[in-house]
Amino acid sequence: MTHAYLSLGSNIKKREINLQLAFEEISKLGKTIGSHIYKTEPWGRDDIPDFLNACVYIETELDIKKLFKKLSSIEDKMGRKREEKWGSRIIDIDLLLSDQLIFFSTNLTIPHPHLHQRNFYLKPLSEITKEETEPLTGKKIKTLLAGCPDKKGVWKTGNTLQ
Repeated sequence: MTHAYLSLGSNIKKREINLQLAFEEISKLGKTIGSHIYKTEPWGRDDIPDFLNACVYIETELDIKKLFKKLSSIEDKMGRKREEKWGSRIIDIDLLLSDQLIFFSTNLTIPHPHLHQRNFYLKPLSEITKEETEPLTGKKIKTLLAGCPDKKGVWKTGNTLQ
């Protein structure tokens, strides 16, 4: 059994619908819990539209590599283009944490290497797990959020993934 935390993001077309569609597809892979949806300023660039972001907890029978492939397939199916770093996207699904796993490959790093630096990950993630520990630092999500250096805006919209 794999337990993982994911981040969903979208900043083009119908952003909230994109997040909900991705959540529906992810929910077919196992038991899921979704956070509120947040409006967030883009990280790494200022010349693209704001994002909507949310986090998802999933419990699945898939191992981490198969889960990653399924998540990439969902992105592709929804029309994700990988044309430029930190560019606009219809959907982005990032694997943030999984079962205290530390994993490095050319396509996947767990925990996500920027988890501790991005409020758009940490704020929605802290809704569904404040006590989960990031395995490299040993710090809880609530501690990472309190010390996050990111000053970009992150605002709860009131809607949740369902």
